[in-house]
Amino acid sequence: MLITQQNFKQYFSILRLLHLSMTAAVIIFGLVTHFVLIPVPDFKPNDNAALFVNIAAVYLAIAVAISYWLFGLRVQAAKQQNSLSDKLNTYRAATIIRFALIEGALLLTVVFYLLTGNLVLLGIAGIGLVVLALLHPSSAKLKVDLDLSPTDLARLEDDSDMIVQLPRLKRF
Repeated sequence: MLITQQNFKQYFSILRLLHLSMTAAVIIFGLVTHFVLIPVPDFKPNDNAALFVNIAAVYLAIAVAISYWLFGLRVQAAKQQNSLSDKLNTYRAATIIRFALIEGALLLTVVFYLLTGNLVLLGIAGIGLVVLALLHPSSAKLKVDLDLSPTDLARLEDDSDMIVQLPRLKRF
């Protein structure tokens, strides 16, 4: 099996790129929906507008709560890992799950906006986007979340230490 090795800077740049791409996807989809597709409701907005707003708000709140809960569970599991590579891989998976749950709720909110044309839904998506943006990964957050030992912290600072090992898929 082929193995890809990364130092901490490479690991962290990928984590930041994932966050940026998920945030940018929501922003671009929202802008395209608002300025290019120009939602025009085909039904009476007074009958369904409140329903879509309520569903979007509740779903976003639940998605944020579940993302924080699952992230906490996965970080606790990461702390129990023995190797630094396993801790960082588990942390990456937890972070991706956290971002994906919130991004899914935001995309659904933008789809509801597309269906109804109700600007309140863009406001809800904006609030969720702020939450997603505040979750931008930082090395300080990672170090605090994983409660790393001084030995592991020293390994993170060493650029020549390949601390993360990932299996590489074969190309066809």
